[in-house]
Amino acid sequence: MLLVTFHGGKNLVNNVYAYNDSGGDPLEKAVLKGADNYLKDGELRGLVFAFGHLYVANGRKDSNAILRFKGAGTRYEFNGVFASREGVSAINSLLHPYAVIFDGSKYCYVSNQDTNVVARLKLSDSSGKTVTPAPTPRTLPLGGKFFQATFVACSLGQLPGLPRTTPVATSQGLAACVINGKVQHSVRDLALVEGVLYVCDEAAGSVKAYDSDGSLKLKSNNTAKNPAHLLVHVGRLFVSGRDAVMASPLGKGSLEFAAVDGVDEKEPSGMAFNMKGDKFFVADRKKREVHSYDVSSAGTFSNKKKIIANMPDDPEFLVYTK
Repeated sequence: MLLVTFHGGKNLVNNVYAYNDSGGDPLEKAVLKGADNYLKDGELRGLVFAFGHLYVANGRKDSNAILRFKGAGTRYEFNGVFASREGVSAINSLLHPYAVIFDGSKYCYVSNQDTNVVARLKLSDSSGKTVTPAPTPRTLPLGGKFFQATFVACSLGQLPGLPRTTPVATSQGLAACVINGKVQHSVRDLALVEGVLYVCDEAAGSVKAYDSDGSLKLKSNNTAKNPAHLLVHVGRLFVSGRDAVMASPLGKGSLEFAAVDGVDEKEPSGMAFNMKGDKFFVADRKKREVHSYDVSSAGTFSNKKKIIANMPDDPEFLVYTK
């Protein structure tokens, strides 16, 4: 089964859809239950399973939050706000959150489009229920001014409508593109592999890797245009962008992306593999479709099929689950 988030906003899809991985009509059009105040006009992005719960990023302008749900199958009940820019325990770096990921025990990382930072949040206990802002890493300038919980900082000191912060030059810092007073291209998806955090720097056209102390470890020099989504599978890091799905082997001391043979996509967004690894799924934002590919034991891709069509909104993230 595939869980899908959409672009959302007013008059578009503000919940998670569930689809059979063989395709067809939705199994459920409102997977998330009991969070109507947060989901109204919601802009849902990354979703991830951790600690027996489903965590979902909501980038609605007045409700920048990571929401927590408990359930199974096609139904998940609201279990509270995990982290938010608003409220009693507000964290000001959380603005238009895009992706959320856990290291399994100590930290949660959240990429934020409008502050253009990756925030690192410290888990308060082993339940994954609440967090506090982690301290700024020593790799950032001593005495600098940063949004709370900043782990990877922005290269621009002034972003629209926000307090000024200390800029951190690229490549260590994240690039940003501001057009007509709005951040248009900024940080996107995240992936974690053996303590290394991989970050989509969309504006720089690069995927960057950071050590646990926040220092830049690697950066790619070639990737899809406007890289946005990441996926780790069998020793490879996949990235989708405006014009392609590409992959780089991990553990080689470099990030060298190449187009994935057999995968033909022009506007790819979210990606997923099934449990066996013999099916690859990728969403097409422009066509509002999901395509599947057969994956051989040798890792080759073939037999592209359109399994979901006429989606009601632009698909963003895909997650495969039983």
